[in-house]
Amino acid sequence: MGWKANNPSILTNWWGQEGFGKDIMRVQGHCTFAGADSGDLYYNGAAAATQPLQTAAAAVEVVSDSVADDAGSTGALTVKVTGLDGDYLLVDETFTTDGTTPVEGTQLFLRVLKTDVMTAGTGGVNAGNISVRNLAGAITYDYIAAGRGVSMPGRLTVPAGKTLWLSMFEFTSNAITAQEFVIQKRRYGGAWHYWIDRHAYFGGVVGGYYPVETAIHVPAKCDIQAFAQLGGAASVTVDMFGVLTDD
Repeated sequence: MGWKANNPSILTNWWGQEGFGKDIMRVQGHCTFAGADSGDLYYNGAAAATQPLQTAAAAVEVVSDSVADDAGSTGALTVKVTGLDGDYLLVDETFTTDGTTPVEGTQLFLRVLKTDVMTAGTGGVNAGNISVRNLAGAITYDYIAAGRGVSMPGRLTVPAGKTLWLSMFEFTSNAITAQEFVIQKRRYGGAWHYWIDRHAYFGGVVGGYYPVETAIHVPAKCDIQAFAQLGGAASVTVDMFGVLTDD
């Protein structure tokens, strides 16, 4: 049962307090910068500052850089890709891994939101780095680092017919250096702009935490992604959380 975005009773309840508000969106991102640099907070942000984003719905392929991510071996056996189709509706597809051989899917994705290792061999988790790519193998849309079991894309897109109420964001860094942390937002058919901007000069936590009354409204089909600019080497993570309501 979903909340309605125009239901005034939302403002008198914490999400989930009475068993409602079960539809959530949460995203984490991570990037390690070797020196003063800037980029989106995703697996390859230190090498390619801008995270690739699909422009049309298309099938994807899943591949590992380890032969152990294969049936009968120790690593990942099945991987689920979750995202949005061309109508911005939630869809998913489960792939049976074949080690370093790409496995092509049939579901068309306009956005890849998250990738999970669903089953694994005796190692309990993916042995290698698993990539979700376009069928040509030239563009990686999502990535599970070896041993992590889940991707950390640092980006989300609100499904059609839904409103996201962002109630928490948190950036962490392990270095004492000048830092700027940004959540960028792009409305459907619009342009990217800085939406939330924080500055710091310490290794620690910078974030925002909002009760329902002040949760930040994000409309359907809106893209959100995390970005950082640093004055020196650091590893940075981002965590964002919100609840989905029906429009």
